[in-house]
Amino acid sequence: MSATHPTPHRRRVAAVLLIVLAILSGCADKRPPTAVRQSGEPATDNPEAVIRQTSPAIASGNAPAATYQERGEAYYRMRQFELAEKDFEKARSTSGPSAQNLYDLGAAAYMRQDYDKAVRYFSDALAADGSLARAYNNRGVTYFALGQYDKALADFATAAGLGGESEKAALFNRALTYQTMRDLDRAMADYDRIIAADPAQAAARNNKADILITLRRFDEAASLLDAAIAIAPNDPDLYFNRALAREAMTQYPLALADYDRAVRLRSNFAEAYRNRGVLRLRLHDAKNGCADLGLACEFGQCKQTRKAKDFGLCP
Repeated sequence: MSATHPTPHRRRVAAVLLIVLAILSGCADKRPPTAVRQSGEPATDNPEAVIRQTSPAIASGNAPAATYQERGEAYYRMRQFELAEKDFEKARSTSGPSAQNLYDLGAAAYMRQDYDKAVRYFSDALAADGSLARAYNNRGVTYFALGQYDKALADFATAAGLGGESEKAALFNRALTYQTMRDLDRAMADYDRIIAADPAQAAARNNKADILITLRRFDEAASLLDAAIAIAPNDPDLYFNRALAREAMTQYPLALADYDRAVRLRSNFAEAYRNRGVLRLRLHDAKNGCADLGLACEFGQCKQTRKAKDFGLCP
């Protein structure tokens, strides 16, 4: 497309491309289940120093279990999960298992994506201490990763019922599980409960907006995302999803502005480049539209770019 009027053939091509857009464009990723180890760990800002301090005692062969545990937590914070798990295992063999130690082993196994082992450790932690709400939450997260959604729901419900600091995470995770299962009414009810308890919860608003977009309730989704952006103005996913809602309501300049903000905040946001590129082609801005599709392909989203080339819309 160009500033001149398109030929009839080019009009047919554009129509095909817009149909493809409806199939390929979707919401930004929903916030994932809350990460493991979300309570009670020592909060030192310098895990490297902890490793330097504890390693000589461990090397001497006379270190107590607490030293292995401390170094394992430092490795965990440095995302060296295999080393963390080895130290947690050594702490267990030195002094015997505890609920906290088993929970830490489950967390490390989860982060290494050894989900079956993580389930076993979290279950052992709960056998040692049935009130450990974060173990229920994190076993639920692991069941979610395994696609065992009914088990995940049961664990999230138990964690939420125990209250404390795991309650909000468990409610969020249960809502996301319902959403993944397409039980959208229950998902929205949980997101509403989270928002009522914590008005500063942008992630719950984002995920509820995702549902509203799925239900084609675009004006409600945009309003919800307005509130989320006021809370978290530097979150690119919020602008991306609001762009989807605005584009569906044919508010194209506003949608373009939101895609612009999304890619400024996340320079490799492939889906945002893809959608902005297709919208620009729709608005007869072939030069910038094709440039956006090229960037989308550079960052891993090539399907739309190939289609645009096949249809003769981009060189």
